[in-house]
Amino acid sequence: MSSVLRVVSFGLGPIGLAAARLALQKKSIQLVGAIDVAPEKVGKDLAELLELPAPTGVVVEADAEAALRRLQPDAILHCTSSFMPLVKDQLLLAARCGVNVVSSTEELLVPDLQHAEIAKELDAAAIAGGVSLLGTGVNPGFAMDFMAAIASAVTFDVKSARCVRVVDAATRRLPLQRKVGASLSASEFQKELATGRFGHIGMRESVALLARGLGLAVDRIEQTVEPVLAAEDHKTPFLTVKEGQVAGIRNHGYGYSGQELLVHLDLSMYVGAPDPRDEIVLDSTPPVHLKFQGGIAGDQATAAILVNSLHSVVAAEKGLRTVLDVAPPRLCR
Repeated sequence: MSSVLRVVSFGLGPIGLAAARLALQKKSIQLVGAIDVAPEKVGKDLAELLELPAPTGVVVEADAEAALRRLQPDAILHCTSSFMPLVKDQLLLAARCGVNVVSSTEELLVPDLQHAEIAKELDAAAIAGGVSLLGTGVNPGFAMDFMAAIASAVTFDVKSARCVRVVDAATRRLPLQRKVGASLSASEFQKELATGRFGHIGMRESVALLARGLGLAVDRIEQTVEPVLAAEDHKTPFLTVKEGQVAGIRNHGYGYSGQELLVHLDLSMYVGAPDPRDEIVLDSTPPVHLKFQGGIAGDQATAAILVNSLHSVVAAEKGLRTVLDVAPPRLCR
């Protein structure tokens, strides 16, 4: 296979477009196609959606199967939904067409955790199609799970792990601000939370991935989500949060062995959050304490890790994989 990968962007929301923009800048990647069902995007050159000065020659198509059959890419940059049941048919199509997948679907990080039957079906289809399917991202996928597992490489043993992520949601895209409830009332927040498709998605997957990566015998995963109310008015490029309204969320993930807490993930993601950072603390020999001052820039970093994982997933053992199974991603040129 050529060292230059032929890639199709599948899903052109904010993250999909950011990943496509980055892929167009890489010498080792040739972006050959783009897929999205939004009528206002279909038929347009990517340059128009990305506000580039010159046409790219890549025109957005709605018929995914026709595009994949015709283009025969090596891999897909997949950014359509957070939930495995909603992306299952898209991933099965990719497998049938013999196309590897790097996906931002949060539940795909540890696919068997909540959707064991779908995971079995996807694994079988990927093996039959001779491809690899991978879910990755920054959170879940790096900041609060994979990076902590990698950090254990310099330890003799790890007894427990704690990760802290603080994100000022004012610096993030509008869909994320909406996802964490910015500008809702407290009662509106609780109604949205009850749908199960609101707030940060992937906390349970992060706990499970980190426990597996560290070999910790976690037998129970719990999480809590609560609103953070604004102490003063905040204005973002997209909306205004008034004092007393929801500014975002505080989300904890816990991994227990019996009554012993082995994994604790602490995520604060709200408009106006002070001291943004990512921290990893391992109770280990020797002890490990990593800190990303200012935090890992979520939207840019998500686009980057998707693009930078393309070569790893193409080279990986075939089937449904996790980030623990493939070569750690690194910058591709």
